[in-house]
Amino acid sequence: MAEALAAVGLTGFDRRPISALSGGQMQRVMFARLLLQDADLILLDEPFTALDTRTAGELLQVVKRWHGEGRTVLAVLHDLDAVRSHFPDTLLLAREKVAHGPTAQVLTAENLFRARQKSEAFVETAPVCDRVELGAA
Repeated sequence: MAEALAAVGLTGFDRRPISALSGGQMQRVMFARLLLQDADLILLDEPFTALDTRTAGELLQVVKRWHGEGRTVLAVLHDLDAVRSHFPDTLLLAREKVAHGPTAQVLTAENLFRARQKSEAFVETAPVCDRVELGAA
């Protein structure tokens, strides 16, 4: 446990009650927990939201470590800069798959435009939403 806490920058926090942790410290604890689980597949849902730059950067180093160990990290992110910088492959979703593959080939202006169109075309109050090809109306 001490090694996992050290890996996420929380050396000496092992006796601190969870209620005394900040949001960033709590997120670090969650990453330490993942380290202890030693899983081949790691699922992260917006893991860097509301974190300061330093904390996010340090946790991204943990993700880099997992990549280096050959683990699969599936992360839901809206921060495209973080995706470009730290995730080699990307699945771009907007109600359905827009593109999948190497990040540089997925996060193109064309694919991001298509994703935006798909999400903006959604009508919450429609009784039935039919799939309509873009450009056809």
